Amino acid sequence: MNLQNLMQQLGTQPNISPDASIPDTAEQVTISALALIKMLKHARAGIPFEVMGLLLGDIVDDYHIRVYDVFSMPQTASSVSVESVDPIFQQKMVELLNLTGRMENCIGWYHSHPSYGCWLSSVDINTQQSYEQLNKKSIAVVIDPIQSVRGKVVIDAFRLIPQQSIIAQQEPRQTTSNTGYLQKPGLEALLRGLNRYYYSINIKFKCNDLEQKMLQNLYKNSWTEGLKCNSAFENSNRNEFCVEEMSKLATEYKKLIEDEAKKGEQETKIKNTGKKDPKKHLGLKVDELLDENLNAILGRMMGTKAF
Repeated sequence: MNLQNLMQQLGTQPNISPDASIPDTAEQVTISALALIKMLKHARAGIPFEVMGLLLGDIVDDYHIRVYDVFSMPQTASSVSVESVDPIFQQKMVELLNLTGRMENCIGWYHSHPSYGCWLSSVDINTQQSYEQLNKKSIAVVIDPIQSVRGKVVIDAFRLIPQQSIIAQQEPRQTTSNTGYLQKPGLEALLRGLNRYYYSINIKFKCNDLEQKMLQNLYKNSWTEGLKCNSAFENSNRNEFCVEEMSKLATEYKKLIEDEAKKGEQETKIKNTGKKDPKKHLGLKVDELLDENLNAILGRMMGTKAF
């Protein structure tokens, strides 16, 4: 007789209904670009301390959770732990968001681990237990702002393993897909209780059309950039640098003409294949210098007349 049957006979383990919702390895968390940027910005602003916030979204079904937005929470924090101290703030914030037409619910929380990876500490597990008492599908997102670089964000989502499954040594999720195993766990997370006290949920990112336009405009110059004028000192240094570059290009172009006269045009062209064309770059430098100086003169004239 195995331990599971024994616990069922003793009444310490409840019988699971066939229609009960069982966590699945195919479950995914979709985080919007807006939520990801706000989490990263909040986490980097709090370095070297941990920061905390709440996730706004909805639970689509047993296999899909969407995170649309996040907002930060006031908390007491140190470099190794974080704890919320104002639960009233959450209620007030959700009410204000509902007034603006944001009807998303709180589906979990996020916090940062500066420089030491994604896992849940004992304090984090207790915090997650309080959220799962309100909603069993709540998730805890951990983000590392220091290890995150451009093109790669160190982030993970977790949910606790029920105590009954831990005692009975059962699998916390039914396996119908390899989605839950796509992200290879780190050694630090395994030592800190991953797959023993909590499990990881796969995360994917998605942008809608408005978020895509927002991201494209982040690095775009505004229309006011064209009205800015450099100082006379900056223009003088820039002109001096351009003249030096043009002098070097002119010397290289002269040498190219001399080689062409000695060796012929075809042989010189083959010899210089793949190298910088001094004639072309000299023309570009001349146009650049003329444009910059013309814009500077016109800008000063407009400034003198207008102001």
